[in-house]
This record gives sequence, C-alpha cells and structure tokens, in this order.
Amino acid sequence: MKNVSIVIPSYKGVHLYEKNLQSVLDCMRDQDELIVVDDASGPEDDTLVWFEKKFNVKKTSFSKFDAEYYLGEYKQTGRKLRIVLLINRTNQRFGASSNRGFAAAKNDLVFLINNDVAPYEDCLKYLVPYFENEQVFAVGCLEHETHLNEIGGRNKLWFERGMFLHSRFKELTAGETAWASGGSAMFRKSIFEKIGGFDKLYYPAYWEDIDLSFQARKQGFLVLFEPKAQVDHNHETTNKSVFGEKKMHDMSWNNAKKFTWKNGNFWQKISFLLWQPYWFIKMR
Repeated sequence: MKNVSIVIPSYKGVHLYEKNLQSVLDCMRDQDELIVVDDASGPEDDTLVWFEKKFNVKKTSFSKFDAEYYLGEYKQTGRKLRIVLLINRTNQRFGASSNRGFAAAKNDLVFLINNDVAPYEDCLKYLVPYFENEQVFAVGCLEHETHLNEIGGRNKLWFERGMFLHSRFKELTAGETAWASGGSAMFRKSIFEKIGGFDKLYYPAYWEDIDLSFQARKQGFLVLFEPKAQVDHNHETTNKSVFGEKKMHDMSWNNAKKFTWKNGNFWQKISFLLWQPYWFIKMR
C-alpha cells in the first residue's frame, strides 16, 4: 500500500476545519500524513489553537521554509496519522503555499485539496491504484459542487480567437482530462517537483493548476479523471471576501493571457496579439 500525504493550503480556515476536516481524517489510512499550510492568517485566526486542541501539535526546529512548523498525530481505530501544520510568516497565496506543502510531504503521492472540500471515505482507494503506472502524474476527483447543485471535475482546454479557453467536459467518465484541479486531485510529487511546482507567474491565483497539468502532458505524462473518487466542494474559500468578485474575474482573465503567452506556439502568439482588441472590448 502506497501511503499518501494530504496537503491543504488554507487562509483563515478554522470554520472550515470544523465542517470538513473530519471527512479528510476519515478517508485517510494508517501512516498517511496530513499537512495544512496556513497562509499567515494572522493573530485574529485561531488555527494554531484549534490544531493544538485537536492534534496536540508542538512546535519543532524544522527550518526548511520561512514558516513555523508544528508536528502532531491523530489516532483512531488502529490508525496513526502524522499531522503537520505549517504557518507561513508572510502571505504566499495558493500556489506558493501548495508548493511548500509538497516540499514538506514525506510521501510521493500527494492529495491536494481545498479547505472547503470534504472527500468521501473511500476516495483514496480509487486514486492510489492509478499510480502503479509510472507515467501517471495526476488524477482528479468528481466534485459535487454543493452551492450550485452541480457536478464536475473533468475538463477540456482549447485555443480559439487568440486565447486558450476552458470549460467542463460534459461526459464525466473515467479518462484523460485537460487538467487536474488543485482543489481535489492526487499528484505524483517527484513529477511535480521536476516540473517546478505551481508557477509563481500566476500569483495570486487562478490558472496555475491548468498550467501545471499542461506542462506534465507536454512532457508525456498522463493527467486523468476518476469519477468514483468523489468529494463535496462547498466553495467557501476566502478569495471572494479578500478580493471581491470583480477582482477575481480580472485575476482569472489576466492569468489566462499569461498562460496563452507562456504556452502558445509562434502562430498562436501572433493570433493572441491580433485578437487583443476583440477581447479588450468583450471583457470590459
């Protein structure tokens, strides 16, 4: 059995731990590891107090990152889980916080999920077997988006009118997907690090998971979707409260343009430049 490290980047997430973290613990197996990267939530957030009470975490002298490092454990019904809490000293946002979680992970299989995601109890058993194939980089989950009463998780990506665009794949059957969502997918750490992790180009957020899978697929690795691996995604992350809807929309669109310029070939970049007046008017 291959053990798994579950990584959760989080910002001011105490209320979400209360809702979702027990589901995370319930899906884990003996000797699996949970790593929560708190993104400098500040003194008004009770994340550390919550982890001290729940997992008896203790500060260690680990100094690999510019972060405080706490270590604890969780025992229940024959299972012993390693609990790691990293607290960033400065705010890093999703990509850099996730990269730190991967770097701290002791296992090669890393299940990356948002703090507003509750995995089903049997989720890992449908993901882990895929990684017997050394060419598999990532496997995404079927997401029940509770706020919309919709399901998703399989994606498509194409080039049109000078831009890379994306949407959901209507057929939610097992198979290849354009990218594995950073909100609920398992990744192979060794390939993740070979690629360089999430690119800081997309700071503060959006398109970094699309780019990561794009780089992996370009190198010949497989990015897959497994509908039997299911999660509830409650979409309560803090981006909306921190940035507001307009800022979120603008960040996503700006990063779409960065993605196109980074990954487009010569003729796609020419097309990108020619179509900019169209997109400028359309996106106003």
